[in-house]
Amino acid sequence: MSPSRRPNSSPTSAVAWLAAFSVGMAVVALAAVGPVAVPEEPPRNPHAADAWTLPAGEPVFPADEEAMPLRRHCQLCHSSDYISTQPRLSRKAWEANVEKMRSKYGAPIPTNAVPAIVEYLVKNHGTP
Repeated sequence: MSPSRRPNSSPTSAVAWLAAFSVGMAVVALAAVGPVAVPEEPPRNPHAADAWTLPAGEPVFPADEEAMPLRRHCQLCHSSDYISTQPRLSRKAWEANVEKMRSKYGAPIPTNAVPAIVEYLVKNHGTP
């Protein structure tokens, strides 16, 4: 004797029923929660410093030949803002940093560009 099949008992109708049931439960759950209040503006912290705004743009290197090696080699990985906010270092420290970028991090800086990069960094971001 073969088991009798109920009408519409195919796997497709079971999936459709499960989907309809899930949607119905979601509607009931959302109706029970009600509207969610979203604050217009976060409350002001009375202990916070005065309001301030960020500058309109980030610093850029000059378009002259002196900064060309930094634009060509350093800005492949670093923004001009990042470079300009580094601590002021001595010539020896800048040479070590540029060499570290080449040897440890694989920066594609040719050997003949290193002196110009170091010179720019010492002149504009070096210790007095």
